[in-house]
Amino acid sequence: MNAAPSTTAPTLTRSAVIAAAGIVLIALNLRLGISSAAALLDRLRADPGLGPLAAALLPALPTLAFAAAGAGTATLARRLGAERTVLLALAALTAGLAVRAAPATWALLAGTVLGTSGLALCNVLLPTLLRARFPSRVALLTGVYTTTMALGSTLGAAVAIPVADAVGSPSLGLAVWALPALAATAVWSFVRPPEARGAAGGAAAGERVSPLAMARTRLGALVTAYFALQALNCYAVIGWLPSLLSDHGMSGGAAGGMLAVTQAVGIPATFAVLAFARAPGRLRTAFVAISAAMLAGFAGLLTAPVALPLLWAVLVGLGLCSFPLVLAVIGDSGSTPAETTALSTLSQSLGYLVAALGPFAVGLLHSASGGWTVPMAALLATAAAQLAVGVALSGTGIRKEPAADA
Repeated sequence: MNAAPSTTAPTLTRSAVIAAAGIVLIALNLRLGISSAAALLDRLRADPGLGPLAAALLPALPTLAFAAAGAGTATLARRLGAERTVLLALAALTAGLAVRAAPATWALLAGTVLGTSGLALCNVLLPTLLRARFPSRVALLTGVYTTTMALGSTLGAAVAIPVADAVGSPSLGLAVWALPALAATAVWSFVRPPEARGAAGGAAAGERVSPLAMARTRLGALVTAYFALQALNCYAVIGWLPSLLSDHGMSGGAAGGMLAVTQAVGIPATFAVLAFARAPGRLRTAFVAISAAMLAGFAGLLTAPVALPLLWAVLVGLGLCSFPLVLAVIGDSGSTPAETTALSTLSQSLGYLVAALGPFAVGLLHSASGGWTVPMAALLATAAAQLAVGVALSGTGIRKEPAADA
């Protein structure tokens, strides 16, 4: 990411303001349903109907859905346009979260798949929408929406248990999060494709760039590898951190609070990391710093998880800034929105497919070993690999072509 030229960004139009507000509301919902389910996992596991396999599968389902649904995003966006595709995705998210109100294993799993499939479409298309509609504000809005995403994840982790207690069951507690998803759907329904691209054009429609073509480039391969490793580490932490701390004697509420801390740290840190990384010559330092923080946090959770849990949570939270950093790289890459969509589709579909191994493998390693030493040692290895790939990626040229906002 090179420093942007010193040009004054144009005033946002009414349609751009609505689109920006919709993007922020979407970002708020991107992790609410996932982090709330992680905080309630122990209570859900206590349900006799949720067997060991289903309990291990539940934290892995979001990444599996992200991979499967994300792979078809580019094709769907070309047919419907990015804006209509996102509206369809939000409807699926709302319906999926609502289905989880039923106190049954099938409803929990099916609702999770449906809802996170909607999230997958949003995940892939948000960098494209930013590049197409706000080309002079990509870094700023990437920081805004990833920070809002962290805020939503923090909120879900922090209040999931009190909300479930208030409504009387963990199933209803999960379904409550359909309400903010419904609000995002309502706002996004007013967003229209930019007139210059036509009624069916949208931000990603029309021009076709194959994700496979991006896979043959050095940039595509490195971005995909880095995205996969950071997502694997992220979802392993989100899925199992409360259980790890609870198994070492921490109360369920306090363990959920530590997960909330890991998400909250990213709220102020994201803007600092992105601003630092945009300065010439600092991208590699940013990649190294956040990977080192993740390594230190994982080492603490391996050796003394409840000795300094707040410190480990803060370090891991700093490490999770790898997500907005790689998203900013994606948003700054490619000469057209279609190329950005192709890179985003490639990195997120394949990346999340690999990342799905994280929560599932951690669950299986924990069950097989009877403790947390083996799974945390495995996560240390993936964090080290993330550091190595980040160093290589930071040496790859990122193209950025500033233009006026839509």
